[in-house]
Amino acid sequence: MNKPVKIIFALTSLVLSQIVMAQDKTVNDGVFTAAQAATGKSVYDNSCKTCHDMRFYRDILKSYNNQPVLWLWESILGTMPADNPGSLMLEEYTDVIAYILSENGFPAGDAMLDPDNGMDAIKVLSP
Repeated sequence: MNKPVKIIFALTSLVLSQIVMAQDKTVNDGVFTAAQAATGKSVYDNSCKTCHDMRFYRDILKSYNNQPVLWLWESILGTMPADNPGSLMLEEYTDVIAYILSENGFPAGDAMLDPDNGMDAIKVLSP
C-alpha cells in the first residue's frame, strides 16, 4: 500500500471510530452538569415530588433502557405535570432530567444536557 492510501485509510478509520464512540454515549458519560442537577432539584421539589418519588423514576429509567434520553425528555415534556403538561420551561424539563439521572447514580460532567444538542445520541441505562 502506498503512503497516500495508508494516510487516507488511517484517517477514515479514525473518523469511523469517532462516529461509533459518539453513538455509544450513555448517561454514564457525564452528560449533564452538577449545576443542572441542582437547579433540577428545585424544579422537581416544586413540580414533581408531590406525585413521584425517586423510586418511580428508577422504574421509568429501566423502561427507557438503551433508548435516547431525548425520548424520555419528550415524554415528560408532553405529560408532566399531570395537571398542566408542558407548562414548565424547556430548560426546567432538561434540568429535572439531570436531577433524576444524578439521583439515580449517574455522574455529572462538564457538558450541559441540551435537547437541541445531542440528547438523541445519549442512551439511557438502567440504574
